[in-house]
Amino acid sequence: MELLYLSHCVPSPPNKGEKIRSYHELTALAARHRVHLGCFAREPAELEEARKLIDRCASVYVAPLFPFSLHAARAGVRFLAGSSLNGAFYSSGGMKRDIAALMASVPVRGAVAYTAVMAPYVPEGVPFVLDMTDVDSEKWLQYAERRRPSLPYSTEARRVRAMEVEQARRARLTLLTTKPEEELFRSFAGEVATAAMENGVDLEYFDPAVARVEPSLAGREYLLFAGSMDYYPNVEAVCGFARKVFPALRAAHRGLEFVVVGRKPDARVFALAGLEGVTIAGTVDDVRPYYSGARAVVAPLGIARGIQNKVLEALAMGKPVLASKEVCRTFGKQLPPGVAECGTAEEHEAGLKMEWAPGGIRAGAQARFRWENVLKPLVAAVEGLGAAR
Repeated sequence: MELLYLSHCVPSPPNKGEKIRSYHELTALAARHRVHLGCFAREPAELEEARKLIDRCASVYVAPLFPFSLHAARAGVRFLAGSSLNGAFYSSGGMKRDIAALMASVPVRGAVAYTAVMAPYVPEGVPFVLDMTDVDSEKWLQYAERRRPSLPYSTEARRVRAMEVEQARRARLTLLTTKPEEELFRSFAGEVATAAMENGVDLEYFDPAVARVEPSLAGREYLLFAGSMDYYPNVEAVCGFARKVFPALRAAHRGLEFVVVGRKPDARVFALAGLEGVTIAGTVDDVRPYYSGARAVVAPLGIARGIQNKVLEALAMGKPVLASKEVCRTFGKQLPPGVAECGTAEEHEAGLKMEWAPGGIRAGAQARFRWENVLKPLVAAVEGLGAAR
């Protein structure tokens, strides 16, 4: 089937949350269909990554979103005029023209829109699946509760929510990463067709048996946080843990460290390096040695939409995860082996004392989060598009 796949990011390489899910979706669909990819690049280096995808796609169109400041300013003006900030940022005449040209030359029979901002690009009359991933409007509502001034965040939440509902009603099926996320969306979207499809993890890559040794980590006892450090929920989580929880844990465990790995740490994160026992490693070439050497991984997020890739990677590496109730809630009624709900220093202390078999933790991840199994709802829904047509 000739299939249109629309993504707000270049779905390669799979090295951050949004790219990981889209990369594996594209790979699975391209093995079954002739996929025509339309996506956005946020920096020049991503253009080359997009070109590499032509080896698995029938065609590739990539629209630039750089310089970032220019596109952000344009979106800001449209936001002031009444548009959604997210929708305005991903608005592109070039993308619309390319899709129109594609439709005129290729018998496209279905589409997949990766996130709600891409659904408006699906031409009318083309049946499509919307992978919303998370209820993004809920994240903006949480921002409004935590950040000031709150009005811009609550306004964006309202506008994004309207877009989510509108596009879900157009789609044949809307996918969300967790059952709780699906239930939340249905609570305000009404009668729309939805299904939950969790994230997966690359079990061949995140395998302790193939991870190299990092000499600088030898002999150190540390807790690890891994994630993009220019993302507000991650920054909030790391700062809160380092200042409110970790000092008590270090007092109880002489020499215990807290290591933070992730690209683009901001000033608030770098300031944590002044705290005793805290190391800001920043960007690393390979995160697997950091997982391998950690006593445990912490996921203390107060805002957690969808299943956290950092948690799945840790479990695949056989490491226990001390997670906030918000992170634990994303797994529904059944926590994976190795995940312990922790909030206070005392709860983290109890979590560190729990006995986990590394092989059992990894086996649980293999059973639940293998991409081939995780993606079955999407693959089946796309097959249904062709059959319905």
